Order: sequence, then structure tokens, then C-alpha cells
Amino acid sequence: MMEEELNGFVKTKPCTHILYCYHNIDMYIKKVTAYLVDGVKSGETVILIESEKNLNAMNERLKADLTDDQMKRVHIISNFDFYLSSGSYHPPAIYEQLMKIYTPYFNGDTPFRTWTNVEWGALENPAHIVDWFEKETDKLVNEQQLTLVCAYEAEKMPADMQAILEQSHPHIMTDEDLIESTLHNKIKL
Repeated sequence: MMEEELNGFVKTKPCTHILYCYHNIDMYIKKVTAYLVDGVKSGETVILIESEKNLNAMNERLKADLTDDQMKRVHIISNFDFYLSSGSYHPPAIYEQLMKIYTPYFNGDTPFRTWTNVEWGALENPAHIVDWFEKETDKLVNEQQLTLVCAYEAEKMPADMQAILEQSHPHIMTDEDLIESTLHNKIKL
């Protein structure tokens, strides 16, 4: 099953930036919750940046698998609030938001992992904006040794976006598979 493969992969590569282009929402919700539950049960704090429409189903699954004390290690942030905090999809403002969220964990005793469902609102062609943000995020992942999944709904992606995203993510996940990106550009730190 793919959820176990993802969690096993994360354990062997504690610093990774994974692109997940999903098609099936039920599979997506299973993967998210399995990733978060595995993180909490491994002693990590988990940060979920997710759309409001998916949160009810995810919360039900999380509450079924985690105790009330374990649920305190799950930090949920609305992706609408996160990505549109400046009033529009503005990468430097989003990156600043990301740093506000992560900074308290950088030198803490508790490891953490993040899952982010990326949405860009009404922008017609967000590829160049998303490209800048994801490259900066990939640098941060490497500098701080983070574990981060960036999820994108495949049907809403412009045609050129996946190739652009594969350049800033060393690992690519689909509903069925997890592979290395052949397009990933190693970013020099």
C-alpha cells in the first residue's frame, strides 16, 4: 500500500521535499492522514496546511487514530489563509508566513514534518510564481533538513506546471507511486 511506502521513505530520508500531484481525493485524504498519524506516532509535531473542504474528513480520520494528547501535536492551518495572507498569491509574503510557522521548530527538541495543499485562487497562470516559491522552499528544506510534502490537485494545474515543479522537488508522488524526479535541479546552498 502506498501510504506505508511513503512513511517508510520518510523514515529513510528525513530531509525531503516531495511533490504530490493527486487525482483521487479519497486516496489523497488517506495519504495525508497516514503521513500525519505516522509523524505523531514517531514523536514528531505535524503541520498541515490544507483546504477547508478537506479538513472535516481528515479530522475524523485523525481523531479515530490519535488520542486527544496526540492530536495536540497536529497543527492545522487553512491554506486559504496561508496562501492569500497578503490578499493575493504573493510568494514573498507566503514565504514569510512559512518562516513564521517553522521558526519556532528550527532549534526545538521536537522534530516536525509538514504537508501542504497548494492552491492559488483565481490566478490564471501561476507557474512562474509557484516556481519561485517552490525553489525557495527547496532551499529551506535542505538548509533546515525538513520533511515536506507539497500537494497539487492535478486537474487544476496548468499544462506546464508539473515539469516546472519537478525541477524543485527531488521526489515525485502520484496516487500510485513514489519516484525520484529526473528534472530536479540540485540547488547550490
